Amino acid sequence: MSETDSLDGRWAGMLFGTRRSIRYHQRRRAFFDRCDQFGNVFSLIFGSAAIYGVLDKDYHALALIASGLVTVLSAVNLVFGSSQRARLHHDLSRKFTELERHMLGKPSEDVYQMTSEKRLDIESEEPPILRVLDCLCHNEQMRSEGYPREDLAKIEWWQRLFAQFFDLREDLIHPA
Repeated sequence: MSETDSLDGRWAGMLFGTRRSIRYHQRRRAFFDRCDQFGNVFSLIFGSAAIYGVLDKDYHALALIASGLVTVLSAVNLVFGSSQRARLHHDLSRKFTELERHMLGKPSEDVYQMTSEKRLDIESEEPPILRVLDCLCHNEQMRSEGYPREDLAKIEWWQRLFAQFFDLREDLIHPA
């Protein structure tokens, strides 16, 4: 029986994957919370400018532009659903944390089987995974567990830049 087939090897892999998933969903939640906050701040600023423009007859153009920007920002925030997405990722992170809590005891085949089933249930609720961001979280988890730098996946700066938005050439990610 190889190391990856043993209970300890499978247990370590499941625990690593669960912790990586927690990191992933925490990053997604933080991203969507920031999007929601920025949208609200800019709506407040442009809303205030629109009110000022309405009250001062010399600034009607400002009022029209600012109210148009508030409308666009509100529509984008509504369609994008950043606050709902943040809550979804918060809930998924919490579920993976609960799963990790079940794995803190001594490894057993029964607990491993139950954990595998619960993990599949949680993963069925997940939106599509951004693979570049997932690799970033994988690297973070490896660093936190003391793996050498040579074992980390090589991710380009431009992939990191867009990791929260979309996967950009995830096929280029390879070990360093």
